[in-house]
Amino acid sequence: MAFVSKWFGFGRSEDFDAGVRAYEAGRFEEAAERFRECANKEPDLALRQRAKSYLAGSLGRVGRNLMAQGDFVAAIEALGNAVAIRPRFADLHIALATAHNALGQYHKMHEEVRAALRINPRYGQAVLFEAALLMRAGRHGDGLARAVEAVSLDRRLENEEFQEGIRLADESRWDEAADRLLSVKPSQADDSTDLMRLGDAFMSRQRWADAEQAFRQALELAPGFADLHARRGQSLLELDRLEDAMEEFREAVAQNPGYSEAHALLGIALRRAGREEEAKGAFRAALEADPANTIASRELMRPPR
Repeated sequence: MAFVSKWFGFGRSEDFDAGVRAYEAGRFEEAAERFRECANKEPDLALRQRAKSYLAGSLGRVGRNLMAQGDFVAAIEALGNAVAIRPRFADLHIALATAHNALGQYHKMHEEVRAALRINPRYGQAVLFEAALLMRAGRHGDGLARAVEAVSLDRRLENEEFQEGIRLADESRWDEAADRLLSVKPSQADDSTDLMRLGDAFMSRQRWADAEQAFRQALELAPGFADLHARRGQSLLELDRLEDAMEEFREAVAQNPGYSEAHALLGIALRRAGREEEAKGAFRAALEADPANTIASRELMRPPR
């Protein structure tokens, strides 16, 4: 039963919906403005947080477009604003590292790569960037080993550009090899906001397995973002993978104890698993965090199934 979709769909904020439409149309500056409006004035906390995530993603796309135009100074400003909003999105740090690299700001680049790896030590592109930095620093063997590790973590990186980088390294042309490895991009989309938007779109069409995969991939880039754990939990709940859903909801509330919706959804999963007293405890925790939580208040009044 598509229980979750009726609580987490669109249609609750004109600014949010307009932002999504602008984002999907590639009008990222317009999207950023609409998401900023929603984040500033929307009374619903969960929707404000979602708008902030999309705002960071929109600014990230603005920054990437500016890099494509060669305006790296403006790109750094846009990407820096995105990182300030969502510092736990590893892909934004790697985009910012790319801009710093283009301006020869290698120390700042290294800082951003380290930040991405702190978020997710198994993020293949961040490992590949570190490999390039090691090669530039004269630690050639370590750099080559990290490059090999990067593609073992993410096979999408093993493309022609990567192979050319390895060939240059084999010829001891280390600086050229580093430059080539820094140009390697995954063969598929590797953007947390795009994956999050894709997951939302799948949820709206009740394609739960596809949504779960999109949110899981987004979590590889932003594992410290509680809302992504909750969204993956929602898709798992619809797939009746109750234990996995509970794990995601618990992770969401561990990261954000005041996350009322995650507490409530944990209660739904527990109730479906027949764990009624634990479910009631989760609903009460949701109402402590937000007394207006509709899911929790209705479920507490609902008799056990």
